[in-house]
Amino acid sequence: MKVYADTGFVVSLYKAETTSPSAAAMMGRLQGSVWLSPLGELELHNAFQLSIFRSEIDTAAATCKKQLFAADLANGVFVILPIPATVLYPKAIELAERHSATLGTRSLDLMHVAAALILEADLFLSFDERQRKAAQTEGLAVAP
Repeated sequence: MKVYADTGFVVSLYKAETTSPSAAAMMGRLQGSVWLSPLGELELHNAFQLSIFRSEIDTAAATCKKQLFAADLANGVFVILPIPATVLYPKAIELAERHSATLGTRSLDLMHVAAALILEADLFLSFDERQRKAAQTEGLAVAP
């Protein structure tokens, strides 16, 4: 199965959140690597830095979380798949035209859905309800 995860899902694996148990359980059921886009990697690093800014974690904890993520990348838990901007942005614009007026989806959320569609994922991992609705409408299975 080809699985794509949005950033919120991945962050909840490294940072204690209400969604963390659900994310961990989902990862335990999956076989094979979970795909991320370069956008997801950027957002993950930014999420850790914002957590420092918000005094939720300190610099040492952020460094540890980044090291754990790097180890998971090296071990094939996650794979970052590049997507050319010339393909990603037009697809995200197409999705914005179809969904934002009715679902209230945000640009970065649509970029993740676009990435999953371009990569031909079977399953989209996200906790964001609007993003999940857009993904479902586009034919992707969503979890958890």
